[in-house]
Amino acid sequence: MAENQVDVAKPKKKHSRLGLFLPIGLFLIGALLWSGYWFYTAHQIETRLAEQAKTLTSKGYQVAHAPFRVQGYPFRMFLQLKDVRLIAPNGKGLAVPALEAEASAFALDKWMFVATKGLTLYRGKGSDQSDLGQVAVTGDALRVSVSGWTQPLQTIGLEGLNATFTPSKPEHPFVLQSAQRLEGRVTPTKDGVDTVDFIWRASGAQAHPQSLLGRLGQGQNFDMAFQGRMAQASKFRGDLNGWREAGGAVRQVQASLHVGELEVFGRSEALLLDPNLALSGPLGLEVKGTGDPFAFLLGAGLISAEYEPLARAFVGTKMTADKPVKLDFVFRDGGAYVGPLRVASAPVIR
Repeated sequence: MAENQVDVAKPKKKHSRLGLFLPIGLFLIGALLWSGYWFYTAHQIETRLAEQAKTLTSKGYQVAHAPFRVQGYPFRMFLQLKDVRLIAPNGKGLAVPALEAEASAFALDKWMFVATKGLTLYRGKGSDQSDLGQVAVTGDALRVSVSGWTQPLQTIGLEGLNATFTPSKPEHPFVLQSAQRLEGRVTPTKDGVDTVDFIWRASGAQAHPQSLLGRLGQGQNFDMAFQGRMAQASKFRGDLNGWREAGGAVRQVQASLHVGELEVFGRSEALLLDPNLALSGPLGLEVKGTGDPFAFLLGAGLISAEYEPLARAFVGTKMTADKPVKLDFVFRDGGAYVGPLRVASAPVIR
């Protein structure tokens, strides 16, 4: 009789749960490390802003803002600053009632700033030491982006929609009164020298009648673009005399103006300022459209009424759409010259 064989089943091997818990554990560790990084970085931002405020105050700046905390966890750095005030010793600066600043936690060298309730520009003193007052700036959107904080010169972008400019002292008018759109960009050049490329555009703009832009615009809405390369850019801090004395200049200048039926184009290899802040250097000008180009140049102040009889021989009286008027101005010794003839005073930049 055969022995009964007993089949003893082997116990089943339990499946490891490591594959289930390992990704969860790694995720939790990563989240913990990221949280530590975010809160540490947020604290560093708050600390550095406080240190910067103390440094500026010690140099004579007026610095103020309401208490704030960095928000935006986990992927943003977001600040809501209120009652911001930054005024330099020369009286120039700004005040912003509500300022939002935001950066990606992955790219802390690029920030976007939005003045949600407008801002006020402090203009300091004029050449006669009189207080120029302030300019209230409002608009549908007032934004500035800044990148490259660790670099000597930053890339800066500006945008304003339906902006208005209201001076506190009408006796000291501001160059612009309004603009449907403002755009500006400053970019450091790649050669590493203290120079930046810049471009500034204004669309649907109105300028004060007494300003150079106002005279060019002749009381009408105008579109304008101005671009070039600025030397000694780090010295440009709103003090034109200091920038000029450091060798400041604007090179490779291109400008365009469209007002009514007129189109004006200007070019210059280099424009500088003399000790009186009058323009110095060549300017090639081309006026296109229909009508009397002399009347435009006269109204713009590029030709003075006292020089009208002689200047008309250089300019002519009429132009047609297919035959623009071209002039080569040279600003020197406080005057504007066409060939050997002085036709006006050189524009003064304030």
